[in-house]
Amino acid sequence: MSIELVYIKKVEKELEKLKKDLSKVRSWELEIKVLKEKLNSYKSSGFSLTSRSSDVVTLDDILARDETRLNTLESNLDYINYRLNKYKASLNVLNDNEYEVINRRYLSVECKRNSYEKIAKDMHYSHMTIKRWHDSAIKKIAEYQYGSIEIA
Repeated sequence: MSIELVYIKKVEKELEKLKKDLSKVRSWELEIKVLKEKLNSYKSSGFSLTSRSSDVVTLDDILARDETRLNTLESNLDYINYRLNKYKASLNVLNDNEYEVINRRYLSVECKRNSYEKIAKDMHYSHMTIKRWHDSAIKKIAEYQYGSIEIA
């Protein structure tokens, strides 16, 4: 089965976006922790939150803003996990070398410098071999996600 170039480019673009979002996860998790602690301390302290003025930012306003931010961050994390799980299913069609290249290039947060040359050096292969495995893996993922399913 031959997959169209547009789907191959789409997979690469989606993986680049996922990589960018994964780099934000740790800071989002820390911010969620801080927001939850802040909200719990305000709510458990028994402050009166009924005073409102159109010119003054009240504690109610701060809590509402923080709760909105908390919900947004939690939704972002849920969506990233969904996208990550979608790609993890696709990775099952790859051989070990292709899997390692895709994991290092896009999915491993620890690998900040994930050029073909850096991956090649770490894996003890040439950068051309790494590029070939990468391209093969992207094609297989695109075929898995966008190709037609044959029914036996």
